[in-house]
Amino acid sequence: MATFDRLFNPDGIAIVGASGDVTRFGGQTVRALNTSGYAGGIYPVNPKYPEIDGRKAYASVTAIDGPCDLAVIALPAAQVAGVVAECGRKGIGHAVVLGGGFREIGHEGERLEQDMLAAARAAGVRLIGPNCIGMVNVHAQVIAAFGSLTRPPKLQPGAVSVAVQSGGFGMSVVIQAAMAGVGVRYVVATGSESDITMPELLEHYVDDPGTKVIFAYIEGVASGRALIAALERALAAGKPVVVWKSGKTGQGARAAASHTANLTSTYAVYRAALRQCGAVEVFNAEQVVDFLVSQSAGEGAGSWPAAPSQARVPEGRQVAVVTNTGGSAVVFADAADQARLVIAPLGNATTTRLRELMPPLAAVNNPVDTTAGYPRPEHEASFRAAFETLLGDPDVHQLCVLFGTIMGPSFALGARVLAEATVKFDKPVFAVSAVPASISSEGHAFLSAAGIPLLTSPNRAAHTMGHLADFAQARQRQTERGAICANDVALPALPALPAGALSLDEFESKALLKAAGIPVTADVRIALDVALLSGGYANDTEGADAIPFPVALKLLSRDIAHKSDIGGVQLGIRDAAALADAAAAMVARARAHAPDARLGGLLACPMVEGGIEAIVGVVNDETFGPVVALGLGGIFAETLQDVVYRIAPFGLDEARSMIAELRAAGLFDGQRGRRPADRAALADVLVKVSALSWALRDRIAELDINPLIVRSEGGGVVAADALLVLRA
Repeated sequence: MATFDRLFNPDGIAIVGASGDVTRFGGQTVRALNTSGYAGGIYPVNPKYPEIDGRKAYASVTAIDGPCDLAVIALPAAQVAGVVAECGRKGIGHAVVLGGGFREIGHEGERLEQDMLAAARAAGVRLIGPNCIGMVNVHAQVIAAFGSLTRPPKLQPGAVSVAVQSGGFGMSVVIQAAMAGVGVRYVVATGSESDITMPELLEHYVDDPGTKVIFAYIEGVASGRALIAALERALAAGKPVVVWKSGKTGQGARAAASHTANLTSTYAVYRAALRQCGAVEVFNAEQVVDFLVSQSAGEGAGSWPAAPSQARVPEGRQVAVVTNTGGSAVVFADAADQARLVIAPLGNATTTRLRELMPPLAAVNNPVDTTAGYPRPEHEASFRAAFETLLGDPDVHQLCVLFGTIMGPSFALGARVLAEATVKFDKPVFAVSAVPASISSEGHAFLSAAGIPLLTSPNRAAHTMGHLADFAQARQRQTERGAICANDVALPALPALPAGALSLDEFESKALLKAAGIPVTADVRIALDVALLSGGYANDTEGADAIPFPVALKLLSRDIAHKSDIGGVQLGIRDAAALADAAAAMVARARAHAPDARLGGLLACPMVEGGIEAIVGVVNDETFGPVVALGLGGIFAETLQDVVYRIAPFGLDEARSMIAELRAAGLFDGQRGRRPADRAALADVLVKVSALSWALRDRIAELDINPLIVRSEGGGVVAADALLVLRA
């Protein structure tokens, strides 16, 4: 694994293309380093000047006369490869390439980028960028950057490390977090990622003892498996990775044959990966800031007796709420439902004790409503005991106190009492107040010193608590199951696949599924010959007795993916005469609609009555590899859009979670006297499809099992149709 210690902690920094003009990239970097307090060597490189911003300037990188581990290159693209080679000769192991003019401008830029990379590899130099605003180490005041990374507000040191694929936009989020009191360790704008990638930086942050929380703004990665590996290691280390993935709305540019591929957007695959790996996925800047605030509360705020760790994680999804205004509690409850939190049902012992402690008109069921005007000094002891009672309830996993708009001494009293109660428990506690510190500084100070995050609205607090519960559950899942992408089944030997990129017909596709241990219908293949069209049977049959009437008759062709679109499926055929007539008509329709299609025969499939129609499929994603999908199936699969995804391979735990996450999951529980569906058999198929797709990852492009009939509990499942698309 690459080490970036000297990247973030260089003994000296060369600024190639340095300038005394602070409107230029190189000028901003020199000025920022000169004024930051960085303790290492600062070496402006520009042959035009003997001195820049009060520092000796050097004619070339190799002329530098002191220790130097990092170069900031602020030059036109055509000059970068030569400078990178110089860095190698000087022993500089890392460079930040600020400027553009590379592959984003076309063929000439692509050539320049390849020249730069070739020079870097030959010289042993690792690169950040190009097309980036740079990087900083806030603790060591390393500023290898320009723009917003060099200007106020000055970032304060902390335990949050950041990697963003849009420097300007990413920094706007970082600045918002900094203004909310979040301290930062590292910030890297990765730019085009010609060399050092987002997953590599995340791996470094996981290994860095000074990093406790990670924020990543991701537009896309080249290797999804590398991202999964980094996120999995972060989860195992107990370091939350907050991910804002942009580009959610566009469908991937897939020329797709299967329903599964048409249902699968690029973002859906990313979201599946993030969920599997326990990343904290957020959807706006406020959610980023709030989660970082929740993990940074109390940093550098002074001491508080037995202040709890900021690393507290809840044991479940049940929360208690204390409020002095009913409206705030309603807003919180609505947001809690969206965040999949549960307003904890309080036990009799808890409510009885709260009734003893709370004012006469207070509501002591959760949410606990103290009514307006509280707390007051005479209620200090009772309020402290009430907070302790709630936190001591084993069914309460997190506590949120909504202070509303109380301020001054009342807010200070409530904050202090909450802080004193909190230190006795290892449960996450949140406070909500819209009153700024400039008005209620004492109360803010009490909460900060106790490590209690203070957020500005009930709904934002609920979403943050939900994200924290998600992270805790992901850690628990990882503890129970081990590796995220791991096979739970060993497949038997599989039949050889034909060469080339092509679609297998239904008979061939089902044969492969059957070999993998996936139940399929007992079909009979019928050859296309004169005997068939006159009512006889050939090849794989022994006459009409071999046909399991009633049947569905289907056309077999590698060239026709969706048979029903051209009349290639007919249901409810009950005898040999009807079969012969249907076969003749079906072949005629196929010749008319697809005259060039190769017909491989017909398939007589037993009619499957009852059960729930599901779709199980695979898309071999260019970034992540095989992705398994589960949804409601049949001809309405693309209309219903009730689909969940997992990155293959995975085990039974993930398979069960997939079923539970369907919006229509209740269908599998039985409705109006119907027996529950066979979830266990469905989960088994999901795991086997996962293993199959991983085993064939070099060949499989798409797979549809549509429909997969899920019978009632104990009845198993059966694949009624299948389509496998291969790539060369």
